[in-house]
Amino acid sequence: MTVPASIPSDEARRLEALRALMVLDTPAEPLLDSIARMAAEVCGVPIALISLIDAERQWFKANVGLPGVNETPRDVAFCAHAIQMDDVMEVPDATLDARFAHNPLVTGAPDIRFYAGAPLMTGDDGDRVGTLCVIDRKAHQLTAHQRALLRSLSAMVSQALDMRRDLIERAFSVRQEYEKALSESERRYRTMVEAQTEMLSLAWPHGEVFYVNQAYARHFGQEPQDMVGKDLFAYVEPADRALVRERIAEVFRGEGSTQGENRMVSADGIERWMAWTNSCLLDSEQRPYLHSVGRDITAQKAAERALLASQQLLERTGRVARVGGWEFDVRSGSISWSSETRRIHEVGPDYLPTLENALGFYAPEARDAMTAVVRSALDAGQAWDLELPLVTANGRRIWVRAVGEAEYESGVVVRLFGAFQDVTERRRMAQQLADSERFVRLVTDGLPIRIGYVDRELRFRFANQAACQRFGLGREDVIGRTREDLLGEPTPPEVAQRVQQVLAGTAQRYESDEVRHGVLHRIESQLVPDISDDGTVRGFFSTGIDITQRAAAERGLRVLTAILENTSDFVVQTDLRGQVTYMNPAARRALGFAPDEDVAGHVFTEFNTPETNALYAQAILPAVRTHSMWVGETTVYAAHRRVVPVSHMVIAHRDGEGRIQHFSAIMRDISEAAQARAALLKQTATLRSITEALPSLVAVVGPDERYQFVNSAFERWHRVPREQIVGRSMEEFLGAAEYARSKPMVQKVLGGETLTFDKDFPQRVPAGHVTIHLIPLWSEPGAVDGFVSMAQDVTSYRQEAGRLLALAQHDPLTGLLNRAGLQAYVGQKDLAVEGPLLALLYIDLDHFKPVNDQHGHPVGDQLLQAFGQRLLALVRPTDAVARLGGDEFAVVLAGVRAPAHAEAVAGKILEAAHTPFEMGGLRLSVGASAGLALGTDAAKGWADLMARADDQLYLAKRSGRGQFKGG
Repeated sequence: MTVPASIPSDEARRLEALRALMVLDTPAEPLLDSIARMAAEVCGVPIALISLIDAERQWFKANVGLPGVNETPRDVAFCAHAIQMDDVMEVPDATLDARFAHNPLVTGAPDIRFYAGAPLMTGDDGDRVGTLCVIDRKAHQLTAHQRALLRSLSAMVSQALDMRRDLIERAFSVRQEYEKALSESERRYRTMVEAQTEMLSLAWPHGEVFYVNQAYARHFGQEPQDMVGKDLFAYVEPADRALVRERIAEVFRGEGSTQGENRMVSADGIERWMAWTNSCLLDSEQRPYLHSVGRDITAQKAAERALLASQQLLERTGRVARVGGWEFDVRSGSISWSSETRRIHEVGPDYLPTLENALGFYAPEARDAMTAVVRSALDAGQAWDLELPLVTANGRRIWVRAVGEAEYESGVVVRLFGAFQDVTERRRMAQQLADSERFVRLVTDGLPIRIGYVDRELRFRFANQAACQRFGLGREDVIGRTREDLLGEPTPPEVAQRVQQVLAGTAQRYESDEVRHGVLHRIESQLVPDISDDGTVRGFFSTGIDITQRAAAERGLRVLTAILENTSDFVVQTDLRGQVTYMNPAARRALGFAPDEDVAGHVFTEFNTPETNALYAQAILPAVRTHSMWVGETTVYAAHRRVVPVSHMVIAHRDGEGRIQHFSAIMRDISEAAQARAALLKQTATLRSITEALPSLVAVVGPDERYQFVNSAFERWHRVPREQIVGRSMEEFLGAAEYARSKPMVQKVLGGETLTFDKDFPQRVPAGHVTIHLIPLWSEPGAVDGFVSMAQDVTSYRQEAGRLLALAQHDPLTGLLNRAGLQAYVGQKDLAVEGPLLALLYIDLDHFKPVNDQHGHPVGDQLLQAFGQRLLALVRPTDAVARLGGDEFAVVLAGVRAPAHAEAVAGKILEAAHTPFEMGGLRLSVGASAGLALGTDAAKGWADLMARADDQLYLAKRSGRGQFKGG
């Protein structure tokens, strides 16, 4: 049976407040309809109502989604229950609620399942006259954000009802005052006519009165004979005298009769308005005199002021509501606009609207629609209510609501009239609300963070995708259930204590261990109370982040940070504007900054010499923007403006889309070149950055080698949905070749062994590399019941390691291999097989020191770079060219089957060294000496080959330079 709501204790006062609103059984109003539509949109339901609870019924002031229904009996109304609540009353599923399960509105049309209603509280006492409610025909649950929006929209409706009542009461008051003034005016007019009370006076041009009638004298409380000889202007209000004198002067100038109004003080001391008709007459002696007939128009003035006040009130009301009016006279073709309509169109009071230019204000895409409804109204009297885009006279694009209807005379449309409202802000707000809701859903589901909302009964009311994945269930299976229901185990005592504290109003933040699929994870959780305006905790928001990989990344970051903080190289980072954002301790010490001194107010150009700043503008920044890196030597200022030469590397750090985010500069003091070269590897270590760990690929495999579970990361990696994986055997899913590669590891883990190994997938596009952990699952001691596979995608780590290794093995000046790079190149060779076919050339430039002494290090650096390029041009891609330091170079030739081949290359190298170098207008000649060593084996090794080449170089230099020895 239906359970009707109880009658509130203040029912009589509540009904009185409802009646005072003067809203029951009134037509629909655009503002309230718009709020109802907005409530339906933001809550994602088809039905929204503004319901007012009368003594025996609930009546709908606004109705969205229930056409043809205006009211229902009160005893079946959900809203009759909602008005007794302090906050939003929500019924997720009416069929499960004892109050409503048998309600005819649930068992029959309109088939209510979900209901949420926020009470409407009006007047100073907050009387609950009804609700703003939203309804769905299927079970539903509002988010906390939607509940807050419904609460805010309910407050807007309450405020609108109060303002509507106040405006009506003020309009009634103005109308009563106007009617009263008009009645008084009519009474006075009748008395004046009946008593022949028109005032008559005769006066000479200079103002001396020589006759007044009884009515004139009575007005001033005198007898007519007492006013003869008096000054006519003495009885005029001083502020009006100048105007009256000018008006009478016009009469005597022969400009005919004049009419005017001015104020005069009557016998009772009250200022009164008089309307005068003044004429110039001639007496028997042809002397001109003034003939004046006046009547009291004070009451008329009062009525005009009341009417003007009423009109101004209506204008102000229109401005507040942003609603204007308009009228189109079909017979004359003229259009009238109210001032608010003109303001919306941004035109002045002198603008003359026509039907054509009025339609022309609508945006091109809306003009046809508006023209059609106007034509339909003219032809068939069809009313309209549209929201369309409009372009104002100032070119501003807005949205307006245009409402119109036709007026008939003798069955013919003679007039169109209606209202005009700027709804731009309302549409923008509605769009923002919709965008905000959509954005929140997209963001929360896209975050790798568990986000949920739990009520006081510890049931989930919201859970994002990550939270649902934790339980391995869909969102619909999580909502409404507790943590214990979902996990099938009691809540740990320490977690239960945290929950009690957050329900007491204290936010919680803690870390805990969690075992999923046999793997231990570290989870960082936050619990934030949801506190209502009255201080009641309604539930709490929860977030959970798997920080297992982050903890490992943070350990790596601490190691790299320690390197940066302890390196002797100067490391400085700046933003795109050159503002310093980081400076390591070595740079601070060199510049004289304290360890804790704020460097954010400095720009990098402060620490560069003028020459370096010029080089930045001309070469460094263009190169960095194009190639992401520049390497060279510059000079910078240390403390006390001491100039220090440095080996300088500038790096551009880019985001995933290739945009530069910030710059790093790594500088090494090369005042002592040997020290700078020895520290090169340390310098390149500062170039490393940390990539964020990717989610692990998790799979559970049974003892029959069939997949029992895979996570979403596993799906994404293999690009196969889990329903096509679970239940299949490893051989069937992986394929014969990959299964054969994996089978030895599978057999070991099924034998009870825990394994960790790396695996490459070169056939994958792009190629991938993973680190795999296989962990046996034990059903009982000694029995393996399958295993868990956890794979971490380490492709980015491999790629980063390769990039850093390449930086560490190359000379920053010439781009050639350095000593470490050369050793790495040879280390890749199988000396037992390839050693006898290797040839090593040690090369030392002759006469290079005078170049530096006479032309400076920058010119010397350019010569070294040019010589390096000549060496590269002389050898094959499979050979190696390195700069070992200073002006020393080495060339490794592979696959040399005859000494003559290596000797020919040596000769070409000496020839290339002796060929003059063109350097910016300079023609520089040096030369070179070389030592050649051929062949080695695994027993003697690389060291033997280097020692022999070095001995031959020494012999060549002792023999007079410019030649090579060995072979």
